[in-house]
Amino acid sequence: MTVRDHGEFAPTTGAAAQVPPPSVFREAFHATVAGGRNVRDPRMLGWCFRAREKPPSTMTALPDLHVSAWSGTKRSLHLYAQILGKIRVALSPPQPNWMHTALSLNARGLTTGALPCGLASVEASLDVFAAAIAIAHSSGERRTVALAPERTVADVYADVSRALEELGVVCFITPVPQEVPDMTPLHEDRRACAWDSAAVQRWFDAYTATAMIFERWRSRFFGRSAIAVWWGAFDVATILFNGRHVPAPADRGYLMKYDLDAALMNVGLYLGDEQNAPFFYGYIYPQPEDAPELHVAPSQAAWSPQLGEWLLPYDAVRASGDPEAMVRTFVDSIYELCFSAAGWDRDAFVYRAPPARVQR
Repeated sequence: MTVRDHGEFAPTTGAAAQVPPPSVFREAFHATVAGGRNVRDPRMLGWCFRAREKPPSTMTALPDLHVSAWSGTKRSLHLYAQILGKIRVALSPPQPNWMHTALSLNARGLTTGALPCGLASVEASLDVFAAAIAIAHSSGERRTVALAPERTVADVYADVSRALEELGVVCFITPVPQEVPDMTPLHEDRRACAWDSAAVQRWFDAYTATAMIFERWRSRFFGRSAIAVWWGAFDVATILFNGRHVPAPADRGYLMKYDLDAALMNVGLYLGDEQNAPFFYGYIYPQPEDAPELHVAPSQAAWSPQLGEWLLPYDAVRASGDPEAMVRTFVDSIYELCFSAAGWDRDAFVYRAPPARVQR
């Protein structure tokens, strides 16, 4: 099967004239749910089941992510993501370990997901393909803020604030950026913001690929887990919790006090900066006492005493013949240490998916 841009399923062989009409296709869709029974047109028996196959990936390799080649656009993208993140913080009820602050990836970019607004909801999203931030209200109203051609952070901040006000959403976006060297308030930052669409697409491809690897990997974990884009450091990560409260570190500041109060495993992809190449990272908290001496695969992975984490260079993954296999090896290796070195109960976290039901 292949999937064309407009979303229709197309056969890999045969003439286009053999494609059944839409009415027959709709019948097959409902028949698929019923296990293929009562399909009047025999042409659809193959279609209704083949449409459930996983479409092939359009990516053959991970893209180059070195920030030095797109530093201006990375700065713009990061600050625009911070605007979304601050909306999420302002409107979301608190959740443990700051999970209410994280952004998510969707098929077009970043999103806050649906946020409570009284008995209604609002969602803010950054559309990579349209180069715009969209604010959608559950009333059906919507506002769009353009990000290209080059604008300033201050102008985008003002337009997003105005859009929220027009939609009746009471939300103050705190203007001070977080976890970045330049702390210029968003509403005062009038420097032109670069927007290289090709660079943004590379970022989105890499983060989407990583998130989908994590999505498949975490499916075996019987416990609380998530995939998050942390807009402070601007990394994408998967995090697993074993359900146990632990003392938070007293010397790591406000954020870490309420982040590291649970036993967890965290693995993610960090972009780096103009001097440092991107890398995958992983850690377990509480950290096993002998963590620096513990072996983590693949061979390109190593312990970083500066960060107190295991690192795997993104370029090593990118150069491998099978990026997903290498990332999974890295994640598997750290996950194994949760049991062998961190005292997690292996049997308690094994999820066994229901067997596929055979329809006749």
